[in-house]
Amino acid sequence: MSPRLKSLVLLLAVLTAAALWRAGQEAQTPASPETPPAVSQSLDAEAPTPEPEENLPGVKGRERVLVVGHRLRYTFDLDLRTHTELSTGARESLHTGWSGLFELTYLGAEGEQHLFSGHLVPTRVAVAPGETLAPGDAALQALRGMFERPVYVGQDVRGRVMAVHFDAAQDAAARRLVRLLLASTQFVAEDGPRWSTEEPDSRGDLEAVYRAGGSANTYVKTKRRYLRAGSAVLPRLQGHLDFTLFADGHVKEATGSEVVELGGAGTGLPRIREETRVALIHVGVDYLLSSLRPFDAVRATLRSERLTDSAGMEGASLEAWDRQLVKGAKLDELLRSLAKREDLDTARLRLAALFRQNLAEVDRAVALIRQGSVNAVRSEQMLEALASAGTPEAQRALVSVLEGERVRPKTRAHAARAVRQMERPSPLLGDALERVVDGTRDAGVRNAAALSMGTLSKALEVAEPGRSQALAEGLMRRCRTGTLEPEVCLDALARAGAPVGLAYVKSALVHPEAAVRGAATEALRAIPGAAVDALLDQVMLDDPSPRVRALAVKAVSQRVVSVHMEALARVLRAERSERVRIEVVRLLGQLQAVEAPAAALLRDVATNDGSSNVRALATSLLGE
Repeated sequence: MSPRLKSLVLLLAVLTAAALWRAGQEAQTPASPETPPAVSQSLDAEAPTPEPEENLPGVKGRERVLVVGHRLRYTFDLDLRTHTELSTGARESLHTGWSGLFELTYLGAEGEQHLFSGHLVPTRVAVAPGETLAPGDAALQALRGMFERPVYVGQDVRGRVMAVHFDAAQDAAARRLVRLLLASTQFVAEDGPRWSTEEPDSRGDLEAVYRAGGSANTYVKTKRRYLRAGSAVLPRLQGHLDFTLFADGHVKEATGSEVVELGGAGTGLPRIREETRVALIHVGVDYLLSSLRPFDAVRATLRSERLTDSAGMEGASLEAWDRQLVKGAKLDELLRSLAKREDLDTARLRLAALFRQNLAEVDRAVALIRQGSVNAVRSEQMLEALASAGTPEAQRALVSVLEGERVRPKTRAHAARAVRQMERPSPLLGDALERVVDGTRDAGVRNAAALSMGTLSKALEVAEPGRSQALAEGLMRRCRTGTLEPEVCLDALARAGAPVGLAYVKSALVHPEAAVRGAATEALRAIPGAAVDALLDQVMLDDPSPRVRALAVKAVSQRVVSVHMEALARVLRAERSERVRIEVVRLLGQLQAVEAPAAALLRDVATNDGSSNVRALATSLLGE
């Protein structure tokens, strides 16, 4: 290397070292106040703070991000205070409540449901008198012991709680506490910033309205009224809850309260006021190795309930009740009581209890039915008692009659109808009904079995959502191939209430026969979703048959009505049929307390309707 080249290389090395030293010094020296870096901010300045990712606009409902093993951890507090005004003028107050940790892990999908595993660790419990738990620390320890095993929760795609699966160790009081918590914190989502839903709670099915809050992923839920409930008179309802969601659509926080009132107001029943307060706060998230396998492994041992299920007799209590009813009687004695028509209701209860208590008498009853040794009335009574008994042996007995080729067709059809009375049917019955639909030549037996397939699909969506969906899809296949008549198909789909049938029902709305369109309209009532609401509005306004339009109004009356108010107003203005307008007026009369436009529409009808009958009805409903 020449001396000149060596000098150039040495000079370059020196300049590089100097540049590196200068860069290191700048990194260690604080920035001058006169020339602050772009990222520096005064502590007193109102600098924008970047929002965390979960505060960005997210998804909800059908678009929820569901990942197997995703576990959300919450703390919760729930308190229910019940105040009863007794006939003596005294007031009785009871308190039920609990707090703790709630972990919810996604396991996967079955049928049209998403399954979650729920682990609960109670930290506080207050149980009203009459419940099974002991007061104080003993109650807390007992409750913790019951929840050493998980509960399993089934939700539909929008977040509605469809089923809760309990371990045998979790008694009626514990199950009630879980149902109260899930009912108070469920978030049922539709598209858009504002929507109405029909959803269950521990008393019945209610109408709720949701609207977006002031911040991203916040929503306000207002519970407005009960659509259906276990009591003859619908309870009065007011509820308000605030929700915050994660960007993936899962609930982050839920807080609020509700008030339910029963009786009083001229009902002749004591006035009861229930006040519920709830708070669900997220405290963590992680992921576990999970699947549906643990649920499938214990499914047969679980007690599956809807939120609306009330505690009934079970176990030893039911056995003692059955023994007291039967009092040692045999089948022949109870059949004689039925023949004499002596206290028929008690006789039917005793027969069902006998079939739960004595398996030999189940076999005798089936033999009598299959051989035709009893008349049709006694045969039907025994089939109904087998369905009410509901035991595995009673269900197998029903199947043997249903599939008996030498059994009278009317008896087989009644066996199919008896299936609809079962509270907890098994998938075994669904297999039998499908075989009968495909194999029998008797139309009456086939139609009865098809209708029971629809009822069974609805009943199994709690304990067996996959089998429930398979039954509904099986109905659809047979309807499309013409195995079943359209009206039978539509009736069965109405019983199933399954969204899978919507396309078939929609096509039937343009059928040339009014009877078929009417059956389709009645089927729409049982299928959830905003798309169905739009179809009902269309039928109310456009169907050529007054009877079908009236059926659409009746269907609307059993759903969330707020989305139909504009269509109902148009019906009142344009409808020529007095019968249809009367149905609308009756519906508006039920809505005055929750829908502000209802009273205004009634006043307009009372003044301007062309029918004196319609005007008089509107006036009476207004109380003017």
